[in-house]
Amino acid sequence: MVTKIKKVSLIFCSAALVFAAAGCVGSADPVEPTPTASNPTATASSSPPTTSSSPSIKPTPKPIPASSTGPAKNWPVPVMPDAAKKNTEAGIKAFTEHYYELVEYTIQTNDTKPIKKVSKRTCLECGNVFIDPFDNNKKAGSWMTGAEFNVTVTRAILQLPQGISLYTTTQGEMNLFMSDGTLQGTFPATPKPAPLMMILRFDRGWMVESVEYLDEDS
Repeated sequence: MVTKIKKVSLIFCSAALVFAAAGCVGSADPVEPTPTASNPTATASSSPPTTSSSPSIKPTPKPIPASSTGPAKNWPVPVMPDAAKKNTEAGIKAFTEHYYELVEYTIQTNDTKPIKKVSKRTCLECGNVFIDPFDNNKKAGSWMTGAEFNVTVTRAILQLPQGISLYTTTQGEMNLFMSDGTLQGTFPATPKPAPLMMILRFDRGWMVESVEYLDEDS
């Protein structure tokens, strides 16, 4: 049974804090057609070109990953797999993995709308670590790169309408850039997996109620 909860914060929490900063068109006279003894016969070569009435299809903008020149642009929002929509233990596992795909997307883009849809504001860690810092980064013009996550769900417990996910994560290296492109800091990858617990509630889909960081001997 999980009993011990350690009050810690993710490395990238401090990293995400916003620092104060500051051709010519021609014309021609019409030419009279040459008279002939008989009525002209229309041919394919004399027919006017067919103009398509269907609108042209706009090309899909090319995704640009986050880099030293700016946050990710046109980055695809992770699509929730069908398995993550089910109120089953397998659904809890799939949702946990999907949630951290949204965390990565948020860090790369400063777009918090997708993760807000599956996070309750009662989840303090969700707000303080996964959402608010990146809303602030967007306002300030700063951004981050890196922070790939590797999530391993060790146990999923279904107690409808709630679910519990016990899992570990590792986090890749991150860089914080200011609005003028200055590298503010580099934050190393986590040295080993960190144990966490996620409390979920199912209401036409899973929502995160809380995220807790656990002692390793829990």
